[in-house]
Amino acid sequence: MNIYRLLKIVNRIKNPRFQLLGLWGVHVLGKRYIGVFIDPILGCNYSCQMCYFSNPDVRREKRGRMTTEQLDAVAKSLFKRTLKLQIGCGAEPTLDIEGSVHLIESGKTYGVPYISLTTNGVLLTKETLSRMAAAGLNELTISLHGVHKDTYERLMGPTSKYEAFVELLQVIKEVKQSYSGLNVRINYTMNADNVDELVDFDTLFGDFPINQLQLRPVREIGDSKYSNFDLSHVSESLDTIIRPLSERCRQKGITVLFPEQIHIDHFAHTEKGSYRSRLLSGFTYHYISKQSFNQSELKYGTEDYAQFAHRTHIGRQIWKSIWCSEQQCAIINKGLQNALNYDIR
Repeated sequence: MNIYRLLKIVNRIKNPRFQLLGLWGVHVLGKRYIGVFIDPILGCNYSCQMCYFSNPDVRREKRGRMTTEQLDAVAKSLFKRTLKLQIGCGAEPTLDIEGSVHLIESGKTYGVPYISLTTNGVLLTKETLSRMAAAGLNELTISLHGVHKDTYERLMGPTSKYEAFVELLQVIKEVKQSYSGLNVRINYTMNADNVDELVDFDTLFGDFPINQLQLRPVREIGDSKYSNFDLSHVSESLDTIIRPLSERCRQKGITVLFPEQIHIDHFAHTEKGSYRSRLLSGFTYHYISKQSFNQSELKYGTEDYAQFAHRTHIGRQIWKSIWCSEQQCAIINKGLQNALNYDIR
C-alpha cells in the first residue's frame, strides 16, 4: 500500500470533525487504522544534540530490550488492526537486529500493510538490510541532521562519522538493486544551524534513490544538549530554500513532507480545530517500549485490540469527540502533544 497517498487523502479533509467521523466509521467496521510505534530496544549508538540521548542521565535511565515473548504479545494484541508499524521511535533499533527483524516478520505474518524502520543507519550492513528487506520491510527511514561533514558530526554527536554515513548510502543503493520495492526516506531535522545547507542537498543525494524526504523543524523534547529552538530563520527559509528544494524533489518523483507553516511558538497551535486534530492522533497512536510494556492499559497477549476497544469504549469516545465543543475537546486533550501539520507534495 502507498501510505503517503492515504495521508494525502486525509490531509485533503480539512475539517477535523469529518476526519474523526471517517475514523469512527473505520473503527465500527473493524478495519485497520492504528499506528504502532515500537522501540524494541532503548539506547542509541549516537548522541545527537537534538535528542534526549545526548543527556548522560537519560542514557542511563532509558535502557532495556524487549523480549521475544513481549514482542509476540504486542503483535498478537495489535497487529490485526495495525495500518502502519513503525520500528524505532527515538531509540536506535539496529542495536537489536534480531528483535527488529522479528518484528518485521511478525508484522507481515499478521498482514500489516506498511512497515517502516527509522535509524541513523551506520550499524546497518548490506547483509542486515537485505534481511530486513527480505522479511518485508517497506520503508527505511534515515535520520540526518546535516548535509555537510562538520555540521553532520557536530549535530549527530561526537561518535558520528560522516564517512560512515556516505558508505551507508552506497549500501542502500546496492540493496535497492535487489529489493526495488524498499522505500527510502530521509528525515532531516531543521534548525537555525543546518537549514541553509539544504541548498546543497542535491550534491549529496544527486543520484541516490530517495522515495521520500521529510523536512521537520526542531522540537524541544527536553533533556537535550541542543538549545537553539528559535525557528525564525527556518521560517524565513521556507520560500528561499525549503520550497525550492521541494519542487526539485517533486520533479524527480520524490514525495516531500514539510510544514505548510512554521510555528515559531514551538507548535503551540491555537487555531480552531487543533484540539480535535490532536484527538485524532491520540486515538490512532500506540507507543510501546520495554519501559511502557507493563504500564499499558491494554493487556498485551491476553486481549486483542477489538476486546480492548470494547472494554474501554473507544468507539463511543471517538463519536463524542466528533460533536464535543472546543472547550470540551481542550479538556479531553489535556496532556496530549501539539502536532505539526505537514504538506505532502
